[in-house]
Amino acid sequence: MTCSCSHKEEEHKKDSCCCHSSHKKEESHSCCSSNSHKEKDAPTCGCGSHKHSNSHQGLILIVSAISIIVSFFFAHKIPLAPFTDPAWIAIFFCAIPIFKEAFSALIKDKRIGSPLLVSTAMIAAFVLQIFAFFGGEFSSSHEHSYIFVVAEISFLMALGEWLEERTVKKARRGIESLQNLMPKIALKKSGNEFVEVDIKDIKIGDIICVRPNDMIAADGIVTLGDTSVDESNMTGESMPIDKTIGSHVLGGTFNKSKYIEIDVTKNSSESAISKLIKLVEEAEGKKAPISRIANKWASYIVPAAIITSFVIFLLARFLLSTTLPEAIIRGVTILVVFCPCAFVLATPTAIAASLGNAAKHGILIKSGDALERLAKITSIFFDKTGTLTEGKIQVKKIIAVSYSENEILAYAACAEKFSEHPIAKAILNFAKDKVEIPNPEKVESLVGFGIKATCNSKNISVSKCENLDSPLLNESFSNGETVVQIEIDSVLIGYITLFDTIRASARKSIASLYKNGYECAILSGDNHKAVRSIANMIGINDVYAQLAPHDKQSLVAQTQRENKKVCMVGDGVNDTPALAEAYSSIAMADSKSDIAIDTAQISLLGAELSKIPQVLSLSKRAMFTIKINITFSLLVSFAAIILSLYGIVTPVSGALIHNASSVIVVLNSARLLKFKSE
Repeated sequence: MTCSCSHKEEEHKKDSCCCHSSHKKEESHSCCSSNSHKEKDAPTCGCGSHKHSNSHQGLILIVSAISIIVSFFFAHKIPLAPFTDPAWIAIFFCAIPIFKEAFSALIKDKRIGSPLLVSTAMIAAFVLQIFAFFGGEFSSSHEHSYIFVVAEISFLMALGEWLEERTVKKARRGIESLQNLMPKIALKKSGNEFVEVDIKDIKIGDIICVRPNDMIAADGIVTLGDTSVDESNMTGESMPIDKTIGSHVLGGTFNKSKYIEIDVTKNSSESAISKLIKLVEEAEGKKAPISRIANKWASYIVPAAIITSFVIFLLARFLLSTTLPEAIIRGVTILVVFCPCAFVLATPTAIAASLGNAAKHGILIKSGDALERLAKITSIFFDKTGTLTEGKIQVKKIIAVSYSENEILAYAACAEKFSEHPIAKAILNFAKDKVEIPNPEKVESLVGFGIKATCNSKNISVSKCENLDSPLLNESFSNGETVVQIEIDSVLIGYITLFDTIRASARKSIASLYKNGYECAILSGDNHKAVRSIANMIGINDVYAQLAPHDKQSLVAQTQRENKKVCMVGDGVNDTPALAEAYSSIAMADSKSDIAIDTAQISLLGAELSKIPQVLSLSKRAMFTIKINITFSLLVSFAAIILSLYGIVTPVSGALIHNASSVIVVLNSARLLKFKSE
């Protein structure tokens, strides 16, 4: 089988990477892994090697810092000061952008922000320097070198902004890395050859090939070969997952060992990785309510600072009987220390760091609002099948009432033939090698209850069992098995019992939730005995069984009317109403839960329950960090105002205090990047 790769040998010598995709230097190109295209023929991609604006800004900060240090020690010894003060270099690089931003926001956007307050403080310092230059009482010591003050204020503001950008960028890296997983090309089967095509041209039903060590280009089902797939970038699962014929694979993951062919089941816009990228975009555009409060207060703080500055000037001049220059200096100091930068930075830096931490561990949080809501929940409701259990349901046995076991199985499989429900798939897998499965003539899905169909002119219904007292089923119910009943023209002909495997981390995760004070319950459409059996195995006390989707939604709503905040955890269509109703919601993000992912506020890649205590702990720590940041910033501002009134804090020391508080807030938020729950 030949690779019909359209890249010519000379194309590999161009500056651009021949695969037009993101990959490590040592990785093979997905389009060039055949013998005719060796890695050595391709140039270094240079992915990630371009310089960012952060590097340029870092150089500016270094030059500015040097100029300020020289100014501090030698400015008073340099002739023609203050015109030759080295601090002018820092002012040119750091102050001018602040002035531009302040007046642009004021004139164009009619918006008052912290840059305006900082600009006002710097202008006041310039005015003081003019007075000092003409020999007034303003020039009494080195600390009243107001050019140095302006440079220091602007430099520390720029430094704080640079640190914030680095923190946010590092925080977003875990999320944005998902976007780099979007495949660009695929090898589509055309006759006996494979032709390289753009991933956007791949359609459902196409057959694509994936060679060893190549990225899987689309979601689909393996139709040829067996291999192991590295899904760590999507699910957080560290070990490769074995895949055989019939296994589902995700676009953006890596084929580790053998050649496989895949039947594409989703268009590129509907693939799992596309869904996750959509969540990233949503997360970037939403803010937590606590963030909106901070921004609202910041707009009030700016005019309040100007008023306070004038009041401090009056108090210093007339109450404390200071000289006019000293009173003006103390008023100007207020403008320096009152700026709400630390207050405004308190929330967005913590939210960004938390979202980045979560994404790194396979937890996609849609917004800051979702993170804040999660921190407030008191109760957690779980769906059973596919959430607390693996969702890999298998038929255990058929119990005949009338008709033979094979006839019961054939009728049930016929009714379920085109259903995507886990129970339907289990019945079809069990039946495919045992009986012939005709196509149903008519199908009616009863979400949350079962399915009706016409098969061979007979009205078949497959539904959850309501006969909980049948001696035939006692053992099945005691073992936690799910039982469906099969009827022909409303007459019972038999039962099919099914079993599911409890998720390995379920019991430990539930124990952790109880330990931290959360109320837990199972909401399931299955019968009470089966649900109670599962609950006993994993340690959940409260059980609500035989619930239709609207019953789950009603129970969530009723619980929240009791002043409790519910987090609903589910994986399927029947959980969607409850996910939408709940104060907070989490979806088990596997390939079957697209609707649940769209509805839920948080998605767990890899559907790992142990991530729930982890993200709960992260959300609480994030909100605690935000509150600490806000409290700290307000206390620093209040203390600096009092000290400024008595002249203890000067414009120079005020600039240090103000900007140091901003840096401390950013660094405190950055700690969330490495936060790990106990």
